[in-house]
Amino acid sequence: MSEKPFILDFDNDQHAVLEPTFEKLPYKFHSRLLYAFVPEDEVNSFVEQHPHKVLGKFKTISFRPQVYEVEINNQKFTLCQAPLGAPAAVKLLDWLIAYGVRKVLAFGNAGALKRLPENAMFIPVKAIRDEGMSFHYKEPGQFVDLQSNFLSEIETKIKDLGYNYDEIVTWTTDGFFRETSKKVTYFKELGAATVEMECAALAACAQFRSIEFAQILFTGDTLADMDNYDRRGWGRSSYGAGLNIGSEIISRI
Repeated sequence: MSEKPFILDFDNDQHAVLEPTFEKLPYKFHSRLLYAFVPEDEVNSFVEQHPHKVLGKFKTISFRPQVYEVEINNQKFTLCQAPLGAPAAVKLLDWLIAYGVRKVLAFGNAGALKRLPENAMFIPVKAIRDEGMSFHYKEPGQFVDLQSNFLSEIETKIKDLGYNYDEIVTWTTDGFFRETSKKVTYFKELGAATVEMECAALAACAQFRSIEFAQILFTGDTLADMDNYDRRGWGRSSYGAGLNIGSEIISRI
């Protein structure tokens, strides 16, 4: 280990002392995953509308989501609620990968850095790494590139379904209450249109584990006017829309 900041000292060893399968659980998840950054009641309401069953449960001290099999369009896929923040979201994703997940479509809300309408749909093609988790899965750098054949396939399905979206750069941060004017200005200059807390880390984890990943972001609050922050409706209207749109897409992949 060098004397540079530890976060920059990437270790590419594929094996860790504590592996996601350390409990050796009898789970086998479907390869396609819809990873949903929405409240639990939204997930519960959604699964009640479709054929489903519980495939497993992820247990931590404070977050214990059910992992579901959902059937839509005669296709079965995995659905799991995702926790807020890169460390928690990546921990769960890495565990889901260990038990069979190979194609991941995540969706959730993001703050708008530009004058964007609320609940608009965006596809990040690049994520700025202003968080710590991605540095455990990928060598140091400013960005994670999300462009792939899988992302192109996701975009094709969105167009086939008749939805509008734009490609963007997103800023992933650990510091929800440290989005200062200086930082907002700087990351906007780097091209960021939104800010959220997971995308770069999830993409880095997926690349490290050699699985497919893409994310849909819906705008919620806005930081476009730094002198007049506006939470708007927090993008709540997109919770159900994200589940419906995401499930239609993942069932067609």
